[in-house]
Parts: sequence; C-alpha cells; structure tokens
Amino acid sequence: MRKQDAIGIGLSGLCMVHCLALPVLLSLAPALAWMESEWTHLALAGLALVVGVFAMRTWLGGTRGLILRCLAAAGIGLLFFGALADVPELTERGITVAGASMLALAHTLAWLSARPGRPHLH
Repeated sequence: MRKQDAIGIGLSGLCMVHCLALPVLLSLAPALAWMESEWTHLALAGLALVVGVFAMRTWLGGTRGLILRCLAAAGIGLLFFGALADVPELTERGITVAGASMLALAHTLAWLSARPGRPHLH
C-alpha cells in the first residue's frame, strides 16, 4: 500500500467518525466541543487536501487515474463546502460524510490497483 493512500484512507475514516460520532461524544463530554468548531472542520479539510494531492501525484495516468483524481477532487470539494457553507447541521454532515466517503473510495481503489498482481491505473 502506498503510504499516502493509507494515510488518506485513515483520515477519511477519521473524518466520518468525527461527523457521525460527534453528537454522542458531545453529549458525553462537553470538553470535546472544540471538535464542532469551524477551524476544526477547515483544518481537517486542509489536511485531506494536502494528503490527497500528494497521494494523487503517485497515481498513474490514463482514464482510470483521471476518474480517481476527479473522484478525490470532488470529495475534497465537498469537505470544504461542508466546512464553509451556511447550511443546516444535518445537511452539513451529509455533505461532509459524502465527501469523506468519495475520498476514501478513491484512495482505496488506488491502493487496490497498486497491489502486486493487480492491473495498474493506466
């Protein structure tokens, strides 16, 4: 597994846990309220952008590579939209989870295609 894809998959999973578990965590521990702040969402989206860009640089070209790059870019776009848009909280969560899922899918497909004995993305 490429290190960038592994980090990207892990961060996408962390993002989904953050979005889906936050209501439970906040009810159990008010000290974790920092997780709901705008800067946290922007910081996580920025981290996803940096890791995503570095990972995408290792993905091979061709149609499949282009599709994966577009999938990852759309996921990152949704992460930033969810962090910056003035929408209801439930809508924001849906947008963010969709973005994280798209990004995780792109990283996972890139990782699977880079395994020995698997066709590469060209």
